Amino acid sequence: MPLESIYKLSDRSGDQGFTKFYRFKNVKLLDEKGKEKKLPSMENLGLSPLPNGTVRLFSEYKNHDLAYVGGTETKYVPIGDRVEVNVGPDRDITIHRRLKDQKIANVVARQYKRRLDDTFVLYYDLVDYEETFFYEEELVSGKPAKIEVERQFDANVVLWGSEAEPPKGWTSNEAGAYVDLHATGHVERVDQQHVKYFLDLKSGKKQNVEYSVTYKRRKVGPEINTERKREPL
Repeated sequence: MPLESIYKLSDRSGDQGFTKFYRFKNVKLLDEKGKEKKLPSMENLGLSPLPNGTVRLFSEYKNHDLAYVGGTETKYVPIGDRVEVNVGPDRDITIHRRLKDQKIANVVARQYKRRLDDTFVLYYDLVDYEETFFYEEELVSGKPAKIEVERQFDANVVLWGSEAEPPKGWTSNEAGAYVDLHATGHVERVDQQHVKYFLDLKSGKKQNVEYSVTYKRRKVGPEINTERKREPL
């Protein structure tokens, strides 16, 4: 079975190092010329969905002995979908993340009113501001490797990914985490708070990834109005 090696790091797990996965697809197996192999149904893939079960991977030595590599529990796998098997940490790839700079800008205090009761409203002030962090991640691998790095941000993500121009909504005044990764290559927004970038590392060659995230903070306390000013409705 053709397997693809992929190395992953994610903020979700809290791990500081990469984990190796083997990946394969539930598609028909091909020969060296790219044609479908003529195999019995029990030795081929892609003929039907894979049911719930366990996938175990073994490597085979020249004397046909087997060595267990790893396994995973799987749910229903449709034709064409992929399966990933976690085979443990990999120490051949290192990553160092540095905060290079940070700044705060566009600080604005805005006044609001809140109704206290049937007689009075209370004035109060909250602050809007933008806080930008500039990161650099240095990656070194002892072998050629395809990697995926997933980062988490503590607000709704607006991503400037592989596009040459900023995406729609980049200049919005809405609160959120505005992540600029457009100089990195292949990137994607995974969900509301996670972004992933993909790289092909070369053996022994250092590669740097630089990006920034601007948190647009809105209506941040504490209240500035210490006099607790109020007025009739």
